[in-house]
Amino acid sequence: MRIESECFLLPKAGNRSDEYEDASHSSTHVHKETTICRFAIADGASESSYAELWANLLASGYCFGRFRGMQIHRSVSPLSKAWQKKTNGKSLPWYAQEKLSNGAFSTLAGITFRFAMDAESAAFDAIAVGDSCIFHVRGDTMIASFPLSTADDFQRRPVLISSNAANNVQLKAFVHKWSGKAEAGDVFWLMTDALACWLLTRYKEDRSVIRLIHKLAGERDFNHLVHEERRRPHREGYFYLRNDDVTFIRLKLVKGK
Repeated sequence: MRIESECFLLPKAGNRSDEYEDASHSSTHVHKETTICRFAIADGASESSYAELWANLLASGYCFGRFRGMQIHRSVSPLSKAWQKKTNGKSLPWYAQEKLSNGAFSTLAGITFRFAMDAESAAFDAIAVGDSCIFHVRGDTMIASFPLSTADDFQRRPVLISSNAANNVQLKAFVHKWSGKAEAGDVFWLMTDALACWLLTRYKEDRSVIRLIHKLAGERDFNHLVHEERRRPHREGYFYLRNDDVTFIRLKLVKGK
C-alpha cells in the first residue's frame, strides 16, 4: 500500500501569498516493514502575532512525531521556545509588543497512518484542537468528520493552542482523538475551518459535492472552485465559502508499492 497526497492552498481574497497564515506538513518514515505517514494542517489566528510561524511549528512538529497522545500542552513546550526564540528582539511599537507577549494561537489537525507495504488496510490515529477538520470518504460517502460534524459546530469560538504556555493550562480538555482502520481506495481530506464548514454545508444539501472534490484535477481546478464558492450566495444571505485562508490536503490509500 502507498498513500498519494496533494496539497492545495489559497490566501484570503485580496491578500498576498505572504499574508497566508495557515500551514501544512507531511512526513514518511519506514521502520523495518512498517511505513508511518503523517499529515497535518494548522490555522494561525490572524488576531495574534506571528501566527503563521506558530502554525508552521505545530504542523511540522506533529509530522516529526513530537506530539504524544493527549499531552499536547507538554508536547508544545519545545515548540513554544522555538517560537519565542524566533520572535525575540523584534523592534515593535508598545501595543504590538504587548500583543506579542500574549503569544500566537493556532488550530491543529493531524493524522498518522501505519501500514505494511503489502497490506490492503491501514491503521490510523488522529488528533485535533480547534476547528480544522479531517474527513474520511469512501466512494461518494462521507464516513466520518472529525472533530466537527455539522456546519453549526463552527459557530462556537474554538479553543486554540498558544505559543504562550500560560494559555494552555486547560488545553488537555479540548484535545480530540480519533482512531480506526482504512481500506485501500479510501480517501482522507484535511481542511482548515472555512473549507471544512463549506464542505459540511454543501454535503448536507447535495452529496454530489463529494464527486466534485474527487474530480479536482489540480491547483487550477481548486483555485477556480474556491473563487466560485466565495461568490456563491446562500439563501440565508451569506456566501457558501467564507473569505479566509484555505488549506486542503487530499490523501488516497492505494494498493501496491
